[in-house]
Amino acid sequence: MVKRIVLAALAALVATAAFAADPPKPAGLDAARKTFVATVKAKDWVKLADQVNWPLKVDNYGSPPTLAKAAYLKDHKKLSIWLDDSLLGCIGGNAAAYQGDKTQFGFGNWIVDCNGNEFLFGVVGGKVLFTAYQNINE
Repeated sequence: MVKRIVLAALAALVATAAFAADPPKPAGLDAARKTFVATVKAKDWVKLADQVNWPLKVDNYGSPPTLAKAAYLKDHKKLSIWLDDSLLGCIGGNAAAYQGDKTQFGFGNWIVDCNGNEFLFGVVGGKVLFTAYQNINE
Protein backbone atom coordinates (compact mmCIF):
# COMPACT_ATOMS: atom_id res chain seq x y z
CA MET A 1 0.00 0.00 0.00
CA VAL A 2 2.77 2.46 0.96
CA LYS A 3 4.63 1.53 -2.21
CA ARG A 4 1.55 2.42 -4.33
CA ILE A 5 1.18 5.77 -2.57
CA VAL A 6 4.86 6.60 -3.11
CA LEU A 7 4.67 5.58 -6.78
CA ALA A 8 1.49 7.60 -7.28
CA ALA A 9 3.11 10.64 -5.67
CA LEU A 10 6.20 10.32 -7.86
CA ALA A 11 4.05 9.97 -10.97
CA ALA A 12 2.13 13.11 -9.99
CA LEU A 13 5.37 15.04 -9.46
CA VAL A 14 6.73 13.98 -12.84
CA ALA A 15 3.48 14.88 -14.58
CA THR A 16 3.23 18.32 -13.00
CA ALA A 17 6.94 19.13 -13.43
CA ALA A 18 6.56 18.93 -17.18
CA PHE A 19 3.86 21.60 -17.00
CA ALA A 20 5.38 23.82 -14.34
CA ALA A 21 4.71 27.50 -14.84
CA ASP A 22 7.45 29.87 -15.90
CA PRO A 23 8.98 31.85 -13.06
CA PRO A 24 7.67 35.38 -12.64
CA LYS A 25 9.21 37.94 -14.95
CA PRO A 26 12.07 39.71 -13.17
CA ALA A 27 11.34 43.17 -11.86
CA GLY A 28 12.96 45.63 -14.20
CA LEU A 29 13.16 43.32 -17.23
CA ASP A 30 11.10 45.55 -19.50
CA ALA A 31 12.73 48.74 -18.20
CA ALA A 32 16.22 47.26 -18.74
CA ARG A 33 15.32 46.31 -22.32
CA LYS A 34 14.05 49.83 -23.03
CA THR A 35 17.19 51.36 -21.51
CA PHE A 36 19.30 48.97 -23.58
CA VAL A 37 17.54 50.12 -26.77
CA ALA A 38 17.84 53.81 -25.84
CA THR A 39 21.56 53.35 -25.21
CA VAL A 40 22.03 51.68 -28.60
CA LYS A 41 20.09 54.48 -30.32
CA ALA A 42 22.31 57.05 -28.56
CA LYS A 43 25.37 55.09 -29.71
CA ASP A 44 26.72 55.29 -26.16
CA TRP A 45 28.95 52.24 -26.50
CA VAL A 46 30.66 52.67 -23.12
CA LYS A 47 27.32 52.85 -21.27
CA LEU A 48 26.10 49.86 -23.26
CA ALA A 49 29.02 47.82 -21.95
CA ASP A 50 27.57 48.24 -18.45
CA GLN A 51 24.31 46.65 -19.59
CA VAL A 52 25.90 43.40 -20.80
CA ASN A 53 26.91 40.29 -18.90
CA TRP A 54 30.49 39.67 -20.05
CA PRO A 55 31.64 37.57 -21.69
CA LEU A 56 28.50 37.68 -23.80
CA LYS A 57 27.34 34.25 -24.94
CA VAL A 58 26.84 34.01 -28.71
CA ASP A 59 25.27 31.38 -30.93
CA ASN A 60 25.66 32.71 -34.44
CA TYR A 61 27.21 31.08 -37.50
CA GLY A 62 30.78 32.26 -37.97
CA SER A 63 31.05 33.91 -34.55
CA PRO A 64 33.06 32.71 -31.57
CA PRO A 65 30.88 31.35 -28.71
CA THR A 66 31.58 34.38 -26.53
CA LEU A 67 32.39 38.04 -26.97
CA ALA A 68 34.77 39.54 -24.43
CA LYS A 69 34.29 43.05 -23.08
CA ALA A 70 37.80 44.07 -24.14
CA ALA A 71 37.12 43.02 -27.75
CA TYR A 72 33.83 44.94 -27.71
CA LEU A 73 35.39 48.10 -26.29
CA LYS A 74 38.12 47.93 -28.93
CA ASP A 75 35.54 47.51 -31.72
CA HIS A 76 31.89 48.11 -30.75
CA LYS A 77 30.77 46.69 -34.11
CA LYS A 78 31.50 43.22 -32.73
CA LEU A 79 28.24 43.66 -30.78
CA SER A 80 26.39 46.42 -32.59
CA ILE A 81 26.32 44.37 -35.80
CA TRP A 82 23.44 42.40 -34.22
CA LEU A 83 21.68 45.55 -33.01
CA ASP A 84 20.25 46.68 -36.31
CA ASP A 85 17.91 49.68 -36.12
CA SER A 86 15.10 47.55 -37.56
CA LEU A 87 15.31 45.22 -34.52
CA LEU A 88 15.43 47.82 -31.75
CA GLY A 89 11.64 48.24 -31.51
CA CYS A 90 11.34 44.48 -31.16
CA ILE A 91 14.05 44.22 -28.50
CA GLY A 92 12.41 46.91 -26.39
CA GLY A 93 8.78 46.13 -27.06
CA ASN A 94 8.06 42.52 -27.98
CA ALA A 95 7.11 40.02 -25.30
CA ALA A 96 9.92 38.16 -23.58
CA ALA A 97 9.53 34.40 -23.15
CA TYR A 98 11.27 32.35 -20.50
CA GLN A 99 13.77 29.74 -21.72
CA GLY A 100 12.98 26.89 -19.37
CA ASP A 101 14.42 24.05 -21.45
CA LYS A 102 17.75 23.04 -19.94
CA THR A 103 18.86 21.57 -23.27
CA GLN A 104 18.50 24.84 -25.16
CA PHE A 105 20.78 27.86 -25.56
CA GLY A 106 20.01 30.55 -23.00
CA PHE A 107 18.41 28.34 -20.37
CA GLY A 108 17.17 30.39 -17.42
CA ASN A 109 17.04 33.66 -19.36
CA TRP A 110 14.26 35.64 -21.01
CA ILE A 111 14.24 35.63 -24.82
CA VAL A 112 12.99 38.34 -27.12
CA ASP A 113 12.66 36.80 -30.59
CA CYS A 114 13.02 39.28 -33.42
CA ASN A 115 12.52 37.24 -36.60
CA GLY A 116 15.03 34.61 -35.51
CA ASN A 117 17.42 37.06 -33.88
CA GLU A 118 17.07 36.16 -30.24
CA PHE A 119 18.18 38.61 -27.58
CA LEU A 120 18.42 37.13 -24.09
CA PHE A 121 18.20 39.00 -20.83
CA GLY A 122 18.65 37.71 -17.30
CA VAL A 123 19.30 38.73 -13.74
CA VAL A 124 22.99 38.81 -12.88
CA GLY A 125 24.08 40.12 -9.49
CA GLY A 126 20.60 41.54 -8.87
CA LYS A 127 20.60 43.52 -12.13
CA VAL A 128 18.89 42.71 -15.44
CA LEU A 129 21.53 42.48 -18.17
CA PHE A 130 21.80 41.46 -21.82
CA THR A 131 23.18 37.94 -21.40
CA ALA A 132 23.30 36.34 -24.87
CA TYR A 133 22.55 36.58 -28.56
CA GLN A 134 21.42 33.76 -30.83
CA ASN A 135 20.53 33.70 -34.50
CA ILE A 136 18.27 30.71 -35.15
CA ASN A 137 18.02 31.47 -38.87
CA GLU A 138 21.47 30.08 -39.63
